[in-house]
Amino acid sequence: MKSAKLEKRWDPRLELEIWKLWQKEELYRFNPRSRRRIFVIDTPPPYPSGRPWHIGAAAHYSQIDMIARTARMMGYEVYFPIGIDRNGLPVEIYTERVRGVSIRDVSREKFLELCGETLDELEAEMIELMKRMGLSGDFENHYRTDSPEYRALTQATFIELWNRGLIYQAMRPNNYCWECGTTIADAEIEYEERPAKLVYIRFKVKEDGSDLVIATTRPELLAACQAVIVNPGDERYLHLHGKHAIIPIYEREVEIIP
Repeated sequence: MKSAKLEKRWDPRLELEIWKLWQKEELYRFNPRSRRRIFVIDTPPPYPSGRPWHIGAAAHYSQIDMIARTARMMGYEVYFPIGIDRNGLPVEIYTERVRGVSIRDVSREKFLELCGETLDELEAEMIELMKRMGLSGDFENHYRTDSPEYRALTQATFIELWNRGLIYQAMRPNNYCWECGTTIADAEIEYEERPAKLVYIRFKVKEDGSDLVIATTRPELLAACQAVIVNPGDERYLHLHGKHAIIPIYEREVEIIP
């Protein structure tokens, strides 16, 4: 007797039946009271910054799923959490685009409400896609990074690390986005090569008053200059090693180093 599940042509609708069976049997629900050794998968939750879910992220989670399934076959109690990262600038930019509003034209409360509605829609689609992919995560206990519980946990963790002296405050250069009006993380910067002009700037050597011309593509960073670097193998600059240069305009002294 023929079975639809054994036909040569696969019917995707069968995947839903299989998924329902997994849910009914709670095959992948994490049991913290299990007597087996626990295997925890700690991975950053995916970010819903648009439609559809990026194929690279989906492929990455399928690889994580392979690890989870392998650990189960090795006898571990696997905790494969399913979460959604609901914080960050990309979703704000996406909300502005799809809702036709600007963060500067509405109140903070209204904009957060619009972001929440956008995230709810994207999250529902992502969770459904994860299920259709057959990921063996614990969907019954999925988390959100903007939930009160999650925020309380991260704040408590930060305070603990601060009290243990593992977090410090210091000055450092930051990336600033004029459009967003805020600093942004290094991970959010995209680099591309563009033709640019090479700018030559004349410094003064402090010790003898001679000129030292340097070349840069970023003259706007002159105020942040911390040193002048010369080629250690260039005989023209051997006499400058260890001396000091005066930054034009700012009249600040920096070391000349090979």
